[in-house]
Amino acid sequence: MEAGNDSKVTFHYTVTIEDGTVVDSTKEEEPLTVQLGEKQLLPDLEKELVGMKEGEEKSVELTPEQAFGEVQEDAITDIPRQNINLDENIQEGMYIDLTDENEQNFRGLVKELNDDNVKIDFNHPLAGRKLTFNVEVVEVN
Repeated sequence: MEAGNDSKVTFHYTVTIEDGTVVDSTKEEEPLTVQLGEKQLLPDLEKELVGMKEGEEKSVELTPEQAFGEVQEDAITDIPRQNINLDENIQEGMYIDLTDENEQNFRGLVKELNDDNVKIDFNHPLAGRKLTFNVEVVEVN
C-alpha cells in the first residue's frame, strides 16, 4: 500500500548531521507511527513520506530552514542569576528548564555561567544544522 496525505505510516528513521554523526534513531527501538496530515513531523519530511510503500527506504536531506531553522541570536540571552532558581550543580553545557510569568515552559542550554548572569541559548539543539533522515517504511494504513 502507498502512503497518501492522510495515511497512518509506521517507519524507522535515523537522523544524521553534516559530519555523519547520528543524533536520533529508532533502529534499536520500536518504529515511529504518525498520521500524515496531522503536523506531527517536519513538513518537508512528511511530504517525502507521501507515495512511499511498505519496505521502501529513502534518504531525505533537509536544510536548516526545512528542519529547525537557523540559529537566532536573539534566542541567546543573559539572565540575571538572581532572577532564576538554579540548581547548585548546574554547569555550562547543561540544559535547564525554565517557566516564565505566563507559566510557559522553555528549555535552554547554559552557555556561560558567572556570579551575576547566566547566558542561555533557547534555540533548538539542531538549529542551523542540515539534517539527513534515512527512513524505512514498515507499514502503511
